[in-house]
Amino acid sequence: MANYLVVGRGWVGHKMVKELRSCDNDVKLVSHDDIFKERLTRYQTVINCAGVTGVPNVDACEEYPYETYQGNSLFPIKLYEFCQSSRWPHYIKLVHFSSGCIYKGNVEDVNADPNYFGSAYSTSKGISDSYLRDKHNVMVIRIRMPFSGEDEPKNLLTKLTNYAKCGKLYDSGFNSITDIDQAVSVSCELLKQNFSGVVNLVNQGVITTKEIVELMGIDGEWYTEEEFKQNTVADRSVCTIPSHPMMGDVRERLNLAIKQMENK
Repeated sequence: MANYLVVGRGWVGHKMVKELRSCDNDVKLVSHDDIFKERLTRYQTVINCAGVTGVPNVDACEEYPYETYQGNSLFPIKLYEFCQSSRWPHYIKLVHFSSGCIYKGNVEDVNADPNYFGSAYSTSKGISDSYLRDKHNVMVIRIRMPFSGEDEPKNLLTKLTNYAKCGKLYDSGFNSITDIDQAVSVSCELLKQNFSGVVNLVNQGVITTKEIVELMGIDGEWYTEEEFKQNTVADRSVCTIPSHPMMGDVRERLNLAIKQMENK
């Protein structure tokens, strides 16, 4: 049985705790405010699921740049240094949930440098990602536009449903996206393997918003590119990135999630 400390009481944090406990691990969940009060020698691994994504979307990060950079850039680096303060024989592994939105265009190398700086969110995530990815005893997990079969505010499928009902949809082109339930499961498997380094836990294949909406069977009005720019503050990352082989086909996983939502 392993001992894990999960940081961040959000969607991903709670999913990680549930998955780890299902395998009979000892898991504690704390907020980012309380982590530095912990005695780390009790744990083998610290998993950082905390971050600032903006509510209701990344445009909010432009309004609160200080909080965005504190949460997405400085906090993960400070957390790594905190883990490093526990010396031999108590080396503490850090697992950090990053974002694929640090990229733009077709990226073929999982270790590529961030190339997208069009929003405070993407830039702030790129800073900590670049700092942590080559560090000893660290795993950096990138997820992107997460979806699941649950009706949750952060779920891409929930967002698209709400946009179709109350606003307009926008198709930016082909993107890599993440089945968050599968990503959490794969993350736990990689933890068992004591993997260190960078993984993109996006699903195999790429897809457009229009195709996702078609799979969901919903209708709505669509922004033109010019209209979208007029109605948003931050630019959006549009990218395709290489997937980890343990992640399934994007359309198969989307269909499973859509059926789950329909049955609830």
